[in-house]
Amino acid sequence: MSKIWIIMIISSLIMLCVVAPSSVIGTMMQAAQMGITMCIEFIGIYAVWMGIMQVMDDCKLSHKLSKILSRPVQYIFGKTDAETEKNICLNIASNIIGIGSAATPYGIKAMRGLDKGDKRATRAMIMLVVINSTGIQLLPTTVIGMRAMAGSVSPSCVLWPTIVSTFIPTILGVLLVALIYKRKKQNG
Repeated sequence: MSKIWIIMIISSLIMLCVVAPSSVIGTMMQAAQMGITMCIEFIGIYAVWMGIMQVMDDCKLSHKLSKILSRPVQYIFGKTDAETEKNICLNIASNIIGIGSAATPYGIKAMRGLDKGDKRATRAMIMLVVINSTGIQLLPTTVIGMRAMAGSVSPSCVLWPTIVSTFIPTILGVLLVALIYKRKKQNG
């Protein structure tokens, strides 16, 4: 992946040198400034939501959330230990409320709990990857925050398109993994 980025950066720089050689340094400096500004804005968004997740954890809301999501999680992932199930529930809940960066640590912990020490991914591990890759969201908080910071007139207008465009792939992904593993069991 890093090779692709290097090729893209070098080819963009070459094209800029050909099209507008006098603006190369100015454009590079402006892009660096925009990158730093965006990182600082993201720190604010992520700090708020990571803080909310920590408060949820301290108030034992994460335990209650785990209980609410435990039946669907047990159905989708099979029987796991309580800590792994809690991490799966928190990972999914973080993605649902649109804070994927807060979901990552829980996803890593859940994946470690699902790992059976085998060199092959288990059905539950694949299911977790599929659910995280499709990024199911009810409230795209990060996108709404970015749109608000960019001065959007209606930053939350992405709500319904986000719900539709994340639920359909998630449902299809879960069904496909279940179907593939069912056929795999039938074929031996």
